[in-house]
Amino acid sequence: MTRDEITRYQAESIKRASLPPVAKQSQTKTNQPHKEAE
Repeated sequence: MTRDEITRYQAESIKRASLPPVAKQSQTKTNQPHKEAE
C-alpha cells in the first residue's frame, strides 16, 4: 500500500467511525414505530 492509499483508508475509517452514532439514532427511531405496531 502506498502512503496515498493509507491516508485514504484512514480518512474513510474516520468518516465511518463518525457515521455509526447517527445510523444508530435513525435505526432506533425507525424501529420504535414497528415495535409499537406489533
